[in-house]
Amino acid sequence: MTIASVRLVPYRLPLRDPWPTAEGPVADRDGCIVVLEEKDGPLGLGDAAPLPGFGLETIASSVAALRAAARRLVGLPAASYIEGAAHLTHLAPVAAAPAIDLALHDLAARRAGVPLSVFLGAAAAVDSVPANAAIPRVDPARAASLARDAVGAGARTIKVKVGGGPLHQDLARVRAVREEVGDPVAIRLDANQAWTEAEAITALAALRVYALEYVEQPVLASDVAGLARVRRAAGVPIAADEAVSDARAARRILDLEAADVLVLKPMVLGGLHAAREVAAMARERGVLVVVTSLVESAVGRTGALHLAASLGAAPLAHGVATGDALLEDVAAAPTMRQGAVAVPGGPGLGISLDPRRLQGAAVVEAA
Repeated sequence: MTIASVRLVPYRLPLRDPWPTAEGPVADRDGCIVVLEEKDGPLGLGDAAPLPGFGLETIASSVAALRAAARRLVGLPAASYIEGAAHLTHLAPVAAAPAIDLALHDLAARRAGVPLSVFLGAAAAVDSVPANAAIPRVDPARAASLARDAVGAGARTIKVKVGGGPLHQDLARVRAVREEVGDPVAIRLDANQAWTEAEAITALAALRVYALEYVEQPVLASDVAGLARVRRAAGVPIAADEAVSDARAARRILDLEAADVLVLKPMVLGGLHAAREVAAMARERGVLVVVTSLVESAVGRTGALHLAASLGAAPLAHGVATGDALLEDVAAAPTMRQGAVAVPGGPGLGISLDPRRLQGAAVVEAA
């Protein structure tokens, strides 16, 4: 059995609230689904969704790379899917690579008849993964309302976006959330590289009174030494997010003891196995890991969900419940219930693409 055709399905999904990034707010999520098709066999799904601020290519260049890779994928035999994932992802740009990786792993897991988390190495199928709710950079009343809804739905961890504006606005937003949810709920912050080293130290000195679980990426991703100094001075656990761009970058963060937590995004790291390798590296150093999505479509988010499930039980909630940020999606996928996201138990990703999305998709077929 071989891959008979590859479909590329572009998408644009509107967000409920603009999503802050290091390059400004994003109102829509643009991406492209990769659909690998065997003749009379299962489909494998992948997702390429570059997000500004993570050093990824544009969606246009990502789709162009996927078109080129599709010609190599057609005819690939089933026995070579995982080997092909390792080879082809090295030939593709950053955001296209994990789409290929995910699609091939999904297809291989479907053929094996097991959930993707088990195919990746989980000892057994996992029912659910604890997840945080995310609150964008909105006014305090809106932040409190979103936090109230999240906790009412069972969330036990809230991530609040900060930075990009006056410190008093951040303080008001975090204070409103803490007053709304009370002490039992964990609050983590995400600054998206918004501060200088000095600004970060000042901001965290003021914000730490709200009993923060940790603060993600307070300074530029390129300033790992500055991140280490902030960690030593802030009195708040620090997470590296945008700075975790590949295994080499992760190793430098660990060597400099610049973070208490590494945030792993398979879309950024090049795919599922690459992310698991970084997770193993972190755990060897006693550093915690959190898996998050890039607010991708249901396909990319479910891939991140299976990755989180494959890592086993963890003390921290993962960032795999970002689907609520979207007003529409390409497939039905699990959402957060009682503080966790159910892991699909079917083969592979365990989700199906909305058939309407396939209409008019670009197709590369065997000659």
